[in-house]
Amino acid sequence: MKTTVKYVVLKSREYQLGTPLFEESIEADANYFDQIPNIIHYQNHDFKVKSKELTRKQIFDDFEEFQTILVKVIAI
Repeated sequence: MKTTVKYVVLKSREYQLGTPLFEESIEADANYFDQIPNIIHYQNHDFKVKSKELTRKQIFDDFEEFQTILVKVIAI
């Protein structure tokens, strides 16, 4: 399934509140949401996942299914 994962910073010294950290578009199964680790490593920094939100859409005319996952993180 087409999956877009967006990482947003909630708290960090180097990033402002709500700063998009990065975004990735991947092909993942429906269980990917549960497989996101609690600690994200990005640009030599560690971020703890504070919350995750899942939006899943299904378009019946095109037989297409995709999901968007918003991951909110804080610097540790």
